[in-house]
Amino acid sequence: MVLLAAPSHSMKLHAMTSRSVRRDQLIRSPAMAQMRTAFKGIASRRHATRSRTVTASILDRLRSSASASGDGSDTSTSEAREGDLKRALETALGSLEALRLIYGHRVTRWEEEMARISDERERVELLLRQTLGVSLQPNGAHVGF
Repeated sequence: MVLLAAPSHSMKLHAMTSRSVRRDQLIRSPAMAQMRTAFKGIASRRHATRSRTVTASILDRLRSSASASGDGSDTSTSEAREGDLKRALETALGSLEALRLIYGHRVTRWEEEMARISDERERVELLLRQTLGVSLQPNGAHVGF
């Protein structure tokens, strides 16, 4: 038995083989090399498709929604145009909401990191005071007790 895997977040390929495959030294066979090559091709195509989908910009989405709704017939009315604009606005608002969430996560991580740094600085100062009798002034000058 052979199990091949490729995580979606990297290009690294993983393979697990059963004892019987390893024991019979089938791992070095041309068939195994062909299987790995074929799987590598599948994984790279999936990765390329995934990265293309992720990087689609809002303009691409707006263009595709506008081209999908405009079929070239004379039946498009102001209601159809209004619907197109409404979908475009919803897409833009959805993107802004996603950006707001990303920014919120970044701010939270930054605040946690700053609190951690401050705590570490206080512990180092306490350790220095206890061991060396040194006090750190806010301007960076060292003063002995």
